[in-house]
Amino acid sequence: MRLSTRLVLLILGCLLPILTAQIYSQLNLRNARQDQIRGLVERQAALVDADMGNIINAVGQLGTMLRQFPDVLAPGGRCDDHLTALQRGLPQYRFLAVYALDGRLLCGSATTPDDAGHGRPRWIVDMAAERDVQVGPLAAAGSPGGAFLPVGVRIPSAGAESDPVILVAALDAGWIARHLEAAQPGHRQAMAQTTLIMADHDGMVVTRLPDHQDAIGQRAVGQPLPPWLRRFVDRKTGDVATVTDPNGRAYIAAYEPAAALTGLTVIETMALPDVIADIDRATKQDMLVISGAAMVALLLAWAASRRFIRQPTETLLLAARNWREGELGTRARMSDPGAEFSALAEAFNAMAAGLQAREVERRLQASFLEAQVAERTRALSESNNRLQVEIAGREKTEAALHQAQKLQAVGQLAGGIAHDFNNMLATVLGNLELMERRVAQTGKAWTDGDSDRLMRLIGRATGAVHRGSQLTSRLLAFSRRQRIAARPTDVNALLRDLITLASSTLGRRVQVAPELAEDLWPALVDPSQVEAAILNLCLNARDAMPEGGRVLISTSNLTVDETSEGAADTKDLRAGCYVRVCISDSGTGMTGEVKARAFEPFFTTKGPAGSGLGLSQVYGMARQCRGNVMIDSQPNEGTRVTLCLPRATHTEQTGALPEAKMTKAAFVGRLSNDLVLVVDDDDAVRQVTVEMTRDLGCEVAQAVGGEQALVLIDKLSPPPTLILLDYAMPGMNGIQVARALRNRGVTAPIALVTGYAELSETDIVGAQLAGLLRKPFTILELQKLLVQLRAVGADQSAERCLEPGLTDS
Repeated sequence: MRLSTRLVLLILGCLLPILTAQIYSQLNLRNARQDQIRGLVERQAALVDADMGNIINAVGQLGTMLRQFPDVLAPGGRCDDHLTALQRGLPQYRFLAVYALDGRLLCGSATTPDDAGHGRPRWIVDMAAERDVQVGPLAAAGSPGGAFLPVGVRIPSAGAESDPVILVAALDAGWIARHLEAAQPGHRQAMAQTTLIMADHDGMVVTRLPDHQDAIGQRAVGQPLPPWLRRFVDRKTGDVATVTDPNGRAYIAAYEPAAALTGLTVIETMALPDVIADIDRATKQDMLVISGAAMVALLLAWAASRRFIRQPTETLLLAARNWREGELGTRARMSDPGAEFSALAEAFNAMAAGLQAREVERRLQASFLEAQVAERTRALSESNNRLQVEIAGREKTEAALHQAQKLQAVGQLAGGIAHDFNNMLATVLGNLELMERRVAQTGKAWTDGDSDRLMRLIGRATGAVHRGSQLTSRLLAFSRRQRIAARPTDVNALLRDLITLASSTLGRRVQVAPELAEDLWPALVDPSQVEAAILNLCLNARDAMPEGGRVLISTSNLTVDETSEGAADTKDLRAGCYVRVCISDSGTGMTGEVKARAFEPFFTTKGPAGSGLGLSQVYGMARQCRGNVMIDSQPNEGTRVTLCLPRATHTEQTGALPEAKMTKAAFVGRLSNDLVLVVDDDDAVRQVTVEMTRDLGCEVAQAVGGEQALVLIDKLSPPPTLILLDYAMPGMNGIQVARALRNRGVTAPIALVTGYAELSETDIVGAQLAGLLRKPFTILELQKLLVQLRAVGADQSAERCLEPGLTDS
């Protein structure tokens, strides 16, 4: 910022307190004037209200006087003449009339309207119910005489045979206006901008001064109040308020509510701009004077700054610009030798002379340095060539090391699989040999103990087979090659059931504390695999707390966008929505080395008691469902495992094939007379399947491959009712055979028998598969599948019978 500008700002800063004080004074003056006007308007409204009370009270006194002369008001006599004479002496009354309690006109003065007795006016009903003076609503606004305000006084009966009557005095609305205008207080001239409005309890205007259409939009006497003033009629106490009309103009309004005596609301309004117009004019004049003085001061400051600050500064800047461009011989010249800028210019000139001398010295040194740089460049080029050769050699070494590490990992995996499978095969082989030895002893009598022992041997062999099946399932889950039955799942509901099981499984020394989010999204996962994964994590947390502790299971929603990808808590997660499950413990924690290898298969820190497949199975499940799992742990500070599962939408459906789930009692009598075609290239597996199927009461045809099955299907008569296909076969796999059968018109239900198969939705739909059987399987599982296929075939037959042309004639 220039010095001249700063000087101008300084002067403005000095003028600012003066301007602020003036504005503050004008604001205080404006507020004081408004308060004074409010008080005057409120007092004038109160005086008008009191004056109207006296007028209404005079009607009550008239009724009291007439009570002393009951003959005057006696109907049938000279009541009309008496009331006419009395009305002539009281010009404020349009007419005087006597009404019965039922609204009939008994007598009246000569000025009583002809239609005054027709009907039963509402104000007559109200007056009949009151004992004291009662003011009715504005009436007869359209009559030639103008509007009037009926005031009724109830006069009791003179004797036992006569009824009470109502004396009605009709106050002339015009007389009220003239009376109020003549009775205005002395300060009325100072408040010529005010408008006085008197309204009845229905909001109709009785009197308005001045009575003409003006800026506030008030209509003539006898018309309802506008909505922005109508609200004051229902108020219980008087006050002063600021209101705004529909045109946006502000008014000060003082109002007195409808009292018990008068029944009228008095409103005094005054336009707010008229109140403060003189203050605004004075304020504008003061501000113009102050602004003129400020402008003169600013002009003087600008001229002085231009002469004594800006010109010397521009001279110094021009010289500095030349020095920056290399013209060090330029010198700054000042016209005022004794000024501060002259001393500054001399200092700058001395600095330019020094820089000029150093520039000559720098050029001499530059020529010397160029020769040295050329020599160093040649040496650096030779070193760079040697470094490139070393980098190429290191890359080859790293590639070889990476290959060796992969082979080591494969070897470790193969070794672990071989160890576990050898144990299982040893169990199966040993039990089979023991059964073979007992069966070979034909000469020995068979006892119940032999049967029990044989069943135990069979049970141990079957258990070893099941453990082998579970091992392959875990390996497939780790490698993310196993097909999962993913569907929208309420993780909170799954955890509530699992926490009850985990609490009893982990023991009393371990406390399980849930923190489940109430608005948790559904997750697209296989519920059984998620249950197994979370239970594995809870068991690991228990093993990490030998002295007991606390396991915290919490859930929350997680949204990953493009900006948060790669963060520590969203590592390897694509942008999208996830359900986050955290399992935290207060155990021993993990070292960095253990945490780096935690997801490796067969890596365990539990010794012989651990299989090393727990965390690897969790990792495989998470990656297969397009999520992730992360570990945060420090030694002696506990461990937190975070499982991120993808959010399910309403349109996502799982493509898993149906599996039979039926009770054993439901299988009886359902498989007889069925011809089952079994296709498998493995003779041992095919023979076992055939024997199981025959044992279930079915007839069986078998083929060793897809080509033989296609030839055999044309020769079978009748055609097979159920078909079992192995997936992995040479030549044609199970999906290809199923498609070929469908193309030949075979409609029998087809099931796929496999231990591992990568099936897509296109394969399942194209082959029209009706079931899936996982190897190894038991005879009970085979029976469930055959019953399921039999039911599918029955449904298809029923549908074909309902097609046109297939029904019986």
